[in-house]
Amino acid sequence: MPVSANILVLSDGSTAKVTDSLNGSGYALTSSTYDEFQSILEANAMFDLAIVIAPSGGFDEKNNSLDILSDKNLPILVVGDNPNPSEIQSVPENFCDLEIKRRIQSLIRLQIMKQELARRSATISLYGFTEKDLSQIPTSEEKKNILLVGSHSEILGDILLQLERRCKVDVCRVADNAVDELRSGSFDAVLMLGAGQGDVHFRLCTDLRTDSRLFNMPVLFVLENESNREAAYIHGASDIIMHPTEMTNLYTRTSLHIQQSEYRFSLQKLFKESKPLPVTDGLTSLYSFGFVQAHMAKLIDDHQEQGKHLSIASITVNNMEEINSEYGYPAGDQVLRQIGTIISYMVRGEDFCGRYKGNQFVVALPSTCKEEAFIALKRVYGVTRNTEFAIAAIAKPVTAIINMGLDEMASGDSFDDIVIRGSKRGFSN
Repeated sequence: MPVSANILVLSDGSTAKVTDSLNGSGYALTSSTYDEFQSILEANAMFDLAIVIAPSGGFDEKNNSLDILSDKNLPILVVGDNPNPSEIQSVPENFCDLEIKRRIQSLIRLQIMKQELARRSATISLYGFTEKDLSQIPTSEEKKNILLVGSHSEILGDILLQLERRCKVDVCRVADNAVDELRSGSFDAVLMLGAGQGDVHFRLCTDLRTDSRLFNMPVLFVLENESNREAAYIHGASDIIMHPTEMTNLYTRTSLHIQQSEYRFSLQKLFKESKPLPVTDGLTSLYSFGFVQAHMAKLIDDHQEQGKHLSIASITVNNMEEINSEYGYPAGDQVLRQIGTIISYMVRGEDFCGRYKGNQFVVALPSTCKEEAFIALKRVYGVTRNTEFAIAAIAKPVTAIINMGLDEMASGDSFDDIVIRGSKRGFSN
């Protein structure tokens, strides 16, 4: 059965709390003791993440598991006492289910983006680009720009101690002014100082998630009250840090979400740099039919080999013939161009989208099961269906009747098989 990720759970005690929290999340979990895990790694087992439950007595000189996993370039999540909070991600022993799920999801999404950037670079190289022509993997050492929202002096002081040497920090003391500041500045992330009076920071986070320009912004909360932890995630937080106990983790957690944004940008930049080559569709400025076919063949092979979920959506303009007939082919072209822009802007960073046929687009969601893909695409579905398209020289807006199909890759499927099957089942089935 396909999985979203393969995770190694390392502990000399019970792993029940971790495994119970992840039950039904689509992950394949392999449990191991500290004495056994090296033999598992040497057996060429492919893992996307290692969850290390800290020993009751803490890590000591005899326990070099973190060093071994780091040498394998395997992302690590420590549960409990973290000996290296400035480099390694962690959750406290009393984590809530949403917290560990979000942290794992963030670490795995970053890995998926890295894999997709390498895969897409390889496909583009088939068209004549060399390595030196392609976007480099994000390695920028420049200080990141962080906006702090709130006026809690004690929390503010502790955040500045953690970040000021490694980040450029601006402070917005009034939450109502934060959206304007974020729109006018080039910020890499925003930190909320507590829930705010009357939960104003929670409401601000919700507003950012519905803002067409800011909904991808990493939003982290620094909280004093444990009871607010789950509420922050429900309102759209990327991550949370408890004050004062987790402040040493602040930079690491903030950096993780900024890295995701950087890889998203690198994938976008790679596309822009490759436009001189015949990889883009001239009308919609998405990847062309030929590029889609070449890239999807590699994407499907990788996911079948790794036993991973792969969902594919198709987006079709059902009334394109009527639009062309009533308003002319230039109007139909403008509708397709605008739909392509919506799709490219609203899909997740790791997702791949392109033009499939005349009035049809596709979106591939790596390592994503159908149920998760449905959630990820709801925004694209809603916006494309409810947009009235403005067309030059036509007074009234043009309505496009959109059909979205979605299905998941099964063993032996070709790309066309999934698209056709998904189109017949529809997005809501």
